[in-house]
Amino acid sequence: MLKKFPYIFGLVWVVVLFVIPLPLIQALAAGLPGRNAADALAIQLGSVAYVWFLTAIYLSTRPKWLDRLIGLPNIYFIHGVLSLFAIGLAFIHKTNLHSHGLIQLTGNWAFDLFIGVMVYSLVFMAGWFTAHLKVIAQLKKVLEHVFHHELTIWIHRLNIVAVVLVFIHVELIGYITSIHAYMALFYLYSGFTLVAYLVKKLRDYRFLPVGHLVEKRALKDNFYKFKIKVGHLKWRKIQPGDYVFIKVPNVRGLRELHPFSVVNKVGEDGVITLAIRGDGDFTRQIQSLELGELIQFDGGYGRFKTLITQNDGDQLVLATGGTGIVPMLAIIDAHPERLITLFYTVHTAADQIYVTQLEHWAATRATLTVHVQTGRFTPATELQKFTGHRTTFLISGPYALGQSWVRALRQRRIAASKYYYEEFNW
Repeated sequence: MLKKFPYIFGLVWVVVLFVIPLPLIQALAAGLPGRNAADALAIQLGSVAYVWFLTAIYLSTRPKWLDRLIGLPNIYFIHGVLSLFAIGLAFIHKTNLHSHGLIQLTGNWAFDLFIGVMVYSLVFMAGWFTAHLKVIAQLKKVLEHVFHHELTIWIHRLNIVAVVLVFIHVELIGYITSIHAYMALFYLYSGFTLVAYLVKKLRDYRFLPVGHLVEKRALKDNFYKFKIKVGHLKWRKIQPGDYVFIKVPNVRGLRELHPFSVVNKVGEDGVITLAIRGDGDFTRQIQSLELGELIQFDGGYGRFKTLITQNDGDQLVLATGGTGIVPMLAIIDAHPERLITLFYTVHTAADQIYVTQLEHWAATRATLTVHVQTGRFTPATELQKFTGHRTTFLISGPYALGQSWVRALRQRRIAASKYYYEEFNW
Protein backbone atom coordinates (compact mmCIF):
# COMPACT_ATOMS: atom_id res chain seq x y z
CA MET A 1 0.00 0.00 0.00
CA LEU A 2 1.33 3.43 -0.90
CA LYS A 3 1.97 5.58 2.16
CA LYS A 4 2.78 9.05 0.87
CA PHE A 5 -0.72 10.40 0.47
CA PRO A 6 0.27 13.97 -0.62
CA TYR A 7 2.46 12.54 -3.39
CA ILE A 8 -0.34 10.25 -4.53
CA PHE A 9 -2.73 13.21 -4.59
CA GLY A 10 -0.22 15.22 -6.64
CA LEU A 11 0.33 12.26 -8.96
CA VAL A 12 -3.41 11.98 -9.56
CA TRP A 13 -3.48 15.65 -10.53
CA VAL A 14 -0.57 15.17 -12.97
CA VAL A 15 -2.26 12.20 -14.59
CA VAL A 16 -5.61 13.98 -14.86
CA LEU A 17 -4.25 17.29 -16.16
CA PHE A 18 -1.50 16.10 -18.50
CA VAL A 19 -1.19 12.34 -19.02
CA ILE A 20 -4.80 11.55 -19.94
CA PRO A 21 -5.18 14.32 -22.58
CA LEU A 22 -1.69 13.75 -24.07
CA PRO A 23 -2.54 11.01 -26.62
CA LEU A 24 -5.32 13.15 -28.13
CA ILE A 25 -3.06 16.21 -28.18
CA GLN A 26 -0.43 14.27 -30.12
CA ALA A 27 -2.92 12.71 -32.52
CA LEU A 28 -4.52 16.09 -33.21
CA ALA A 29 -1.16 17.81 -33.70
CA ALA A 30 -0.04 15.12 -36.17
CA GLY A 31 -3.23 15.08 -38.21
CA LEU A 32 -4.53 18.65 -38.21
CA PRO A 33 -4.60 20.05 -41.78
CA GLY A 34 -2.21 22.88 -42.54
CA ARG A 35 -5.04 25.27 -43.38
CA ASN A 36 -6.14 25.06 -39.73
CA ALA A 37 -2.69 25.70 -38.28
CA ALA A 38 -3.59 29.23 -37.15
CA ASP A 39 -6.44 27.80 -35.03
CA ALA A 40 -4.46 24.82 -33.71
CA LEU A 41 -4.15 26.10 -30.13
CA ALA A 42 -7.86 26.89 -29.79
CA ILE A 43 -8.76 23.50 -31.28
CA GLN A 44 -6.38 21.71 -28.93
CA LEU A 45 -7.81 23.54 -25.92
CA GLY A 46 -11.30 22.44 -26.90
CA SER A 47 -10.11 18.84 -27.16
CA VAL A 48 -8.43 18.98 -23.73
CA ALA A 49 -11.59 20.52 -22.24
CA TYR A 50 -13.62 17.58 -23.58
CA VAL A 51 -11.21 15.06 -22.05
CA TRP A 52 -11.34 16.86 -18.72
CA PHE A 53 -15.15 16.83 -18.79
CA LEU A 54 -15.04 13.07 -19.44
CA THR A 55 -12.61 12.62 -16.55
CA ALA A 56 -14.87 14.63 -14.26
CA ILE A 57 -17.79 12.36 -15.19
CA TYR A 58 -15.70 9.28 -14.43
CA LEU A 59 -14.74 10.74 -11.03
CA SER A 60 -18.44 11.32 -10.31
CA THR A 61 -18.92 7.54 -10.33
CA ARG A 62 -16.99 7.41 -7.02
CA PRO A 63 -14.36 4.81 -8.00
CA LYS A 64 -13.62 2.90 -4.81
CA TRP A 65 -10.01 2.14 -5.73
CA LEU A 66 -9.29 5.86 -5.93
CA ASP A 67 -11.25 6.62 -2.75
CA ARG A 68 -8.95 4.38 -0.72
CA LEU A 69 -5.93 6.21 -2.17
CA ILE A 70 -6.91 9.87 -1.83
CA GLY A 71 -10.40 9.95 -0.27
CA LEU A 72 -13.76 10.77 -1.78
CA PRO A 73 -13.73 14.43 -0.64
CA ASN A 74 -10.51 14.90 -2.62
CA ILE A 75 -12.02 13.08 -5.60
CA TYR A 76 -14.95 15.50 -5.51
CA PHE A 77 -12.52 18.42 -5.16
CA ILE A 78 -10.65 17.31 -8.29
CA HIS A 79 -13.99 16.77 -10.04
CA GLY A 80 -15.11 20.33 -9.27
CA VAL A 81 -11.85 22.12 -10.00
CA LEU A 82 -11.28 20.09 -13.17
CA SER A 83 -14.75 21.09 -14.41
CA LEU A 84 -13.90 24.76 -13.80
CA PHE A 85 -10.63 24.38 -15.71
CA ALA A 86 -12.47 22.66 -18.56
CA ILE A 87 -15.04 25.47 -18.75
CA GLY A 88 -12.18 27.98 -18.91
CA LEU A 89 -10.58 26.14 -21.83
CA ALA A 90 -13.97 25.76 -23.52
CA PHE A 91 -14.46 29.53 -23.27
CA ILE A 92 -11.11 30.21 -24.98
CA HIS A 93 -11.96 27.60 -27.61
CA LYS A 94 -15.38 29.15 -28.19
CA THR A 95 -14.21 32.76 -28.45
CA ASN A 96 -11.27 32.04 -30.75
CA LEU A 97 -13.03 29.87 -33.32
CA HIS A 98 -15.89 30.68 -35.63
CA SER A 99 -18.50 28.14 -36.71
CA HIS A 100 -21.99 28.12 -38.18
CA GLY A 101 -25.20 26.13 -38.21
CA LEU A 102 -25.56 23.02 -36.08
CA ILE A 103 -21.85 23.01 -35.21
CA GLN A 104 -22.23 26.41 -33.58
CA LEU A 105 -25.54 25.55 -31.92
CA THR A 106 -24.35 22.32 -30.31
CA GLY A 107 -21.20 24.05 -29.05
CA ASN A 108 -23.14 26.99 -27.62
CA TRP A 109 -25.80 24.82 -26.00
CA ALA A 110 -23.16 22.64 -24.35
CA PHE A 111 -21.24 25.65 -23.06
CA ASP A 112 -24.39 27.28 -21.66
CA LEU A 113 -25.33 24.06 -19.87
CA PHE A 114 -21.86 23.75 -18.37
CA ILE A 115 -22.02 27.35 -17.11
CA GLY A 116 -25.48 26.86 -15.62
CA VAL A 117 -24.55 23.66 -13.79
CA MET A 118 -21.29 25.24 -12.60
CA VAL A 119 -23.09 28.18 -10.97
CA TYR A 120 -25.63 25.86 -9.38
CA SER A 121 -22.96 23.47 -8.13
CA LEU A 122 -20.92 26.27 -6.55
CA VAL A 123 -23.90 27.00 -4.31
CA PHE A 124 -25.25 23.49 -3.62
CA MET A 125 -22.41 21.01 -4.10
CA ALA A 126 -19.13 22.88 -3.44
CA GLY A 127 -18.63 22.60 0.31
CA TRP A 128 -15.34 24.50 0.23
CA PHE A 129 -17.04 27.45 -1.46
CA THR A 130 -19.92 27.68 1.02
CA ALA A 131 -17.55 27.13 3.96
CA HIS A 132 -15.61 30.28 3.03
CA LEU A 133 -18.46 32.57 1.97
CA LYS A 134 -21.23 32.96 4.55
CA VAL A 135 -23.45 34.77 2.05
CA ILE A 136 -23.41 31.74 -0.25
CA ALA A 137 -24.02 29.40 2.70
CA GLN A 138 -27.06 31.45 3.73
CA LEU A 139 -28.32 31.53 0.14
CA LYS A 140 -27.97 27.75 0.01
CA LYS A 141 -30.11 27.31 3.12
CA VAL A 142 -32.86 29.47 1.62
CA LEU A 143 -32.81 27.77 -1.78
CA GLU A 144 -32.76 24.25 -0.30
CA HIS A 145 -36.48 24.65 0.43
CA VAL A 146 -37.03 24.60 -3.35
CA PHE A 147 -34.03 22.69 -4.71
CA HIS A 148 -34.18 19.45 -2.76
CA HIS A 149 -31.54 16.73 -2.74
CA GLU A 150 -33.05 14.72 -5.59
CA LEU A 151 -33.52 17.78 -7.81
CA THR A 152 -29.94 18.88 -7.14
CA ILE A 153 -28.63 15.51 -8.28
CA TRP A 154 -30.69 15.62 -11.46
CA ILE A 155 -29.56 19.17 -12.29
CA HIS A 156 -25.96 18.07 -11.91
CA ARG A 157 -26.63 15.32 -14.46
CA LEU A 158 -27.18 17.97 -17.11
CA ASN A 159 -23.40 17.77 -17.48
CA ILE A 160 -24.03 14.46 -19.26
CA VAL A 161 -26.34 16.19 -21.74
CA ALA A 162 -23.69 18.87 -22.31
CA VAL A 163 -21.00 16.25 -23.00
CA VAL A 164 -23.30 14.50 -25.50
CA LEU A 165 -23.76 17.84 -27.27
CA VAL A 166 -19.98 18.26 -27.43
CA PHE A 167 -19.69 14.76 -28.87
CA ILE A 168 -22.18 15.69 -31.61
CA HIS A 169 -20.36 19.01 -32.09
CA VAL A 170 -17.10 17.18 -32.85
CA GLU A 171 -18.81 14.67 -35.13
CA LEU A 172 -20.04 17.54 -37.32
CA ILE A 173 -16.55 18.98 -37.91
CA GLY A 174 -15.23 17.40 -41.09
CA TYR A 175 -11.55 18.26 -40.75
CA ILE A 176 -11.55 16.66 -37.28
CA THR A 177 -13.37 13.46 -38.22
CA SER A 178 -10.89 12.97 -41.08
CA ILE A 179 -8.08 12.50 -38.53
CA HIS A 180 -8.55 8.78 -37.99
CA ALA A 181 -6.05 8.33 -35.17
CA TYR A 182 -7.63 11.18 -33.23
CA MET A 183 -11.16 9.90 -33.76
CA ALA A 184 -10.17 6.39 -32.64
CA LEU A 185 -8.94 7.86 -29.36
CA PHE A 186 -11.96 10.16 -29.17
CA TYR A 187 -14.32 7.16 -29.40
CA LEU A 188 -12.19 5.15 -26.97
CA TYR A 189 -12.24 7.88 -24.30
CA SER A 190 -15.93 8.59 -24.82
CA GLY A 191 -16.85 4.90 -24.82
CA PHE A 192 -14.88 4.11 -21.67
CA THR A 193 -16.55 6.99 -19.80
CA LEU A 194 -19.99 5.98 -21.07
CA VAL A 195 -19.54 2.37 -19.99
CA ALA A 196 -18.16 3.36 -16.55
CA TYR A 197 -21.05 5.77 -16.00
CA LEU A 198 -23.76 3.36 -17.17
CA VAL A 199 -22.34 0.46 -15.14
CA LYS A 200 -22.30 2.64 -12.04
CA LYS A 201 -25.86 3.88 -12.58
CA LEU A 202 -27.17 0.41 -13.38
CA ARG A 203 -25.55 -0.87 -10.20
CA ASP A 204 -26.98 2.01 -8.16
CA TYR A 205 -30.51 1.41 -9.40
CA ARG A 206 -30.63 -2.38 -9.65
CA PHE A 207 -27.80 -4.15 -7.86
CA LEU A 208 -27.08 -2.36 -4.59
CA PRO A 209 -27.29 -4.45 -1.41
CA VAL A 210 -30.72 -4.32 0.18
CA GLY A 211 -31.47 -3.94 3.87
CA HIS A 212 -34.40 -3.12 6.11
CA LEU A 213 -34.80 -0.62 8.90
CA VAL A 214 -34.95 -2.65 12.12
CA GLU A 215 -34.55 0.10 14.72
CA LYS A 216 -35.13 3.85 14.92
CA ARG A 217 -34.50 5.82 18.09
CA ALA A 218 -34.18 9.50 18.91
CA LEU A 219 -30.79 10.42 20.37
CA LYS A 220 -31.57 14.12 20.68
CA ASP A 221 -34.13 16.50 19.28
CA ASN A 222 -33.84 16.21 15.47
CA PHE A 223 -31.14 13.53 15.82
CA TYR A 224 -31.94 9.84 15.25
CA LYS A 225 -30.12 6.52 15.36
CA PHE A 226 -31.02 4.02 12.64
CA LYS A 227 -30.13 0.34 12.47
CA ILE A 228 -30.28 -1.29 9.07
CA LYS A 229 -30.10 -5.07 8.73
CA VAL A 230 -28.39 -5.99 5.46
CA GLY A 231 -27.98 -9.49 4.06
CA HIS A 232 -24.88 -10.79 2.25
CA LEU A 233 -22.43 -8.30 3.77
CA LYS A 234 -19.41 -10.60 3.83
CA TRP A 235 -18.12 -9.37 0.48
CA ARG A 236 -18.78 -5.71 1.35
CA LYS A 237 -15.76 -3.97 2.88
CA ILE A 238 -17.11 -1.55 5.46
CA GLN A 239 -14.14 -0.61 7.61
CA PRO A 240 -14.31 1.15 11.00
CA GLY A 241 -14.55 4.88 10.31
CA ASP A 242 -16.14 4.40 6.89
CA TYR A 243 -19.25 6.04 5.55
CA VAL A 244 -21.87 4.66 3.20
CA PHE A 245 -24.36 6.11 0.75
CA ILE A 246 -27.97 5.12 1.33
CA LYS A 247 -31.28 5.61 -0.43
CA VAL A 248 -34.88 4.57 0.10
CA PRO A 249 -36.10 3.56 -3.38
CA ASN A 250 -39.79 3.38 -2.42
CA VAL A 251 -40.01 6.86 -0.91
CA ARG A 252 -40.14 9.96 -3.07
CA GLY A 253 -37.45 12.43 -2.05
CA LEU A 254 -35.16 9.69 -0.75
CA ARG A 255 -34.42 7.89 -4.02
CA GLU A 256 -30.96 9.39 -4.60
CA LEU A 257 -27.93 8.22 -2.64
CA HIS A 258 -26.83 10.32 0.34
CA PRO A 259 -23.66 9.80 2.47
CA PHE A 260 -23.66 9.00 6.20
CA SER A 261 -20.91 7.81 8.55
CA VAL A 262 -21.28 4.39 10.16
CA VAL A 263 -21.45 4.38 13.97
CA ASN A 264 -20.60 0.74 14.63
CA LYS A 265 -17.96 -1.81 13.77
CA VAL A 266 -19.96 -3.76 11.21
CA GLY A 267 -19.86 -7.46 12.02
CA GLU A 268 -21.21 -10.71 10.65
CA ASP A 269 -24.72 -9.85 11.84
CA GLY A 270 -24.96 -7.42 8.91
CA VAL A 271 -26.27 -4.53 11.00
CA ILE A 272 -25.24 -1.02 9.97
CA THR A 273 -25.87 1.73 12.52
CA LEU A 274 -26.21 5.35 11.42
CA ALA A 275 -26.70 8.52 13.47
CA ILE A 276 -28.42 11.21 11.38
CA ARG A 277 -29.17 14.82 12.26
CA GLY A 278 -31.94 16.53 10.30
CA ASP A 279 -29.94 19.28 8.60
CA GLY A 280 -31.43 19.02 5.09
CA ASP A 281 -34.53 17.80 3.29
CA PHE A 282 -33.18 14.23 2.94
CA THR A 283 -32.05 13.96 6.57
CA ARG A 284 -35.31 15.42 7.90
CA GLN A 285 -37.54 13.24 5.75
CA ILE A 286 -35.70 10.04 6.64
CA GLN A 287 -36.72 10.53 10.28
CA SER A 288 -40.30 9.64 9.32
CA LEU A 289 -39.45 6.17 7.99
CA GLU A 290 -41.33 3.22 9.43
CA LEU A 291 -39.63 0.08 10.70
CA GLY A 292 -39.24 -2.51 7.98
CA GLU A 293 -38.65 0.09 5.23
CA LEU A 294 -36.41 -1.15 2.43
CA ILE A 295 -33.07 0.68 2.24
CA GLN A 296 -30.22 0.27 -0.23
CA PHE A 297 -26.62 1.24 0.40
CA ASP A 298 -23.30 1.70 -1.39
CA GLY A 299 -20.01 1.55 0.46
CA GLY A 300 -17.93 1.68 2.36
CA TYR A 301 -15.85 4.72 1.57
CA GLY A 302 -13.18 6.47 3.59
CA ARG A 303 -9.45 6.57 4.37
CA PHE A 304 -9.36 6.35 8.16
CA LYS A 305 -8.77 2.59 8.23
CA THR A 306 -6.14 2.93 5.50
CA LEU A 307 -4.18 5.43 7.57
CA ILE A 308 -4.51 3.32 10.74
CA THR A 309 -3.17 0.27 8.90
CA GLN A 310 -0.33 2.18 7.25
CA ASN A 311 0.78 3.54 10.63
CA ASP A 312 0.44 0.30 12.57
CA GLY A 313 1.77 0.65 16.09
CA ASP A 314 1.13 4.38 16.40
CA GLN A 315 -1.07 5.79 19.11
CA LEU A 316 -4.17 7.49 17.66
CA VAL A 317 -5.35 11.01 18.32
CA LEU A 318 -8.94 11.58 17.21
CA ALA A 319 -10.09 15.20 16.87
CA THR A 320 -13.72 15.81 16.10
CA GLY A 321 -16.75 18.01 16.62
CA GLY A 322 -20.52 17.77 16.22
CA THR A 323 -21.64 14.82 14.11
CA GLY A 324 -18.00 14.12 13.26
CA ILE A 325 -17.96 11.93 16.37
CA VAL A 326 -19.86 9.21 14.49
CA PRO A 327 -16.96 7.58 12.55
CA MET A 328 -14.70 7.95 15.60
CA LEU A 329 -17.02 5.69 17.61
CA ALA A 330 -16.46 2.83 15.19
CA ILE A 331 -12.69 3.38 15.26
CA ILE A 332 -12.59 3.34 19.07
CA ASP A 333 -14.76 0.23 19.18
CA ALA A 334 -12.60 -1.60 16.64
CA HIS A 335 -9.21 -0.85 18.22
CA PRO A 336 -9.24 -1.57 21.96
CA GLU A 337 -5.56 -2.53 21.72
CA ARG A 338 -4.41 0.91 20.50
CA LEU A 339 -3.58 3.90 22.65
CA ILE A 340 -6.29 6.40 21.70
CA THR A 341 -6.89 9.99 22.79
CA LEU A 342 -10.16 11.62 21.73
CA PHE A 343 -10.84 15.36 21.58
CA TYR A 344 -14.59 15.89 21.11
CA THR A 345 -16.01 19.41 21.01
CA VAL A 346 -19.57 20.70 20.62
CA HIS A 347 -21.20 24.14 20.65
CA THR A 348 -23.39 23.33 23.66
CA ALA A 349 -23.79 20.41 26.05
CA ALA A 350 -27.17 19.69 24.44
CA ASP A 351 -25.36 18.83 21.18
CA GLN A 352 -23.37 15.96 22.72
CA ILE A 353 -24.15 12.45 21.55
CA TYR A 354 -22.82 9.07 22.70
CA VAL A 355 -21.00 10.69 25.63
CA THR A 356 -22.23 7.98 28.03
CA GLN A 357 -20.77 5.32 25.74
CA LEU A 358 -17.48 7.21 25.50
CA GLU A 359 -17.28 7.60 29.28
CA HIS A 360 -17.96 3.88 29.75
CA TRP A 361 -15.19 2.95 27.31
CA ALA A 362 -12.78 5.38 28.99
CA ALA A 363 -13.58 3.92 32.42
CA THR A 364 -13.06 0.32 31.29
CA ARG A 365 -10.09 0.77 28.96
CA ALA A 366 -6.68 1.88 30.15
CA THR A 367 -5.78 2.61 26.52
CA LEU A 368 -8.48 5.24 25.98
CA THR A 369 -8.49 8.88 27.08
CA VAL A 370 -11.54 11.03 26.31
CA HIS A 371 -11.72 14.82 26.40
CA VAL A 372 -15.19 16.31 25.86
CA GLN A 373 -15.91 20.02 26.12
CA THR A 374 -18.12 22.79 24.81
CA GLY A 375 -16.18 25.22 22.66
CA ARG A 376 -13.07 24.50 20.63
CA PHE A 377 -9.86 22.94 21.84
CA THR A 378 -6.63 24.75 21.02
CA PRO A 379 -4.82 22.30 18.73
CA ALA A 380 -1.38 23.88 19.15
CA THR A 381 -1.62 23.44 22.92
CA GLU A 382 -2.97 19.89 22.80
CA LEU A 383 -0.34 18.76 20.30
CA GLN A 384 2.44 19.56 22.76
CA LYS A 385 1.35 16.51 24.75
CA PHE A 386 2.32 14.17 21.92
CA THR A 387 5.84 15.38 21.15
CA GLY A 388 8.22 12.48 20.69
CA HIS A 389 5.52 9.84 20.34
CA ARG A 390 4.65 7.82 17.26
CA THR A 391 1.21 9.30 16.64
CA THR A 392 -1.37 9.25 13.87
CA PHE A 393 -4.02 11.99 13.84
CA LEU A 394 -7.53 11.41 12.47
CA ILE A 395 -9.81 14.44 12.13
CA SER A 396 -13.49 14.78 11.24
CA GLY A 397 -16.18 17.37 11.70
CA PRO A 398 -16.83 21.00 10.72
CA TYR A 399 -14.55 22.69 8.21
CA ALA A 400 -13.21 25.31 10.64
CA LEU A 401 -12.35 22.65 13.22
CA GLY A 402 -10.61 20.46 10.67
CA GLN A 403 -8.57 23.32 9.24
CA SER A 404 -7.45 24.48 12.69
CA TRP A 405 -6.06 21.02 13.49
CA VAL A 406 -4.48 20.60 10.05
CA ARG A 407 -2.85 24.04 10.34
CA ALA A 408 -1.43 23.21 13.78
CA LEU A 409 -0.10 19.85 12.53
CA ARG A 410 1.64 21.52 9.60
CA GLN A 411 3.15 24.16 11.86
CA ARG A 412 4.64 21.40 13.99
CA ARG A 413 5.96 19.77 10.79
CA ILE A 414 4.00 16.55 11.32
CA ALA A 415 4.45 14.33 8.27
CA ALA A 416 1.43 14.43 5.98
CA SER A 417 1.29 10.61 6.06
CA LYS A 418 0.56 10.87 9.79
CA TYR A 419 -2.73 12.76 9.63
CA TYR A 420 -5.91 12.87 7.61
CA TYR A 421 -8.95 15.13 7.72
CA GLU A 422 -12.06 13.42 6.37
CA GLU A 423 -14.06 16.37 5.15
CA PHE A 424 -17.79 15.94 4.51
CA ASN A 425 -18.62 19.19 2.69
CA TRP A 426 -20.56 17.95 -0.31
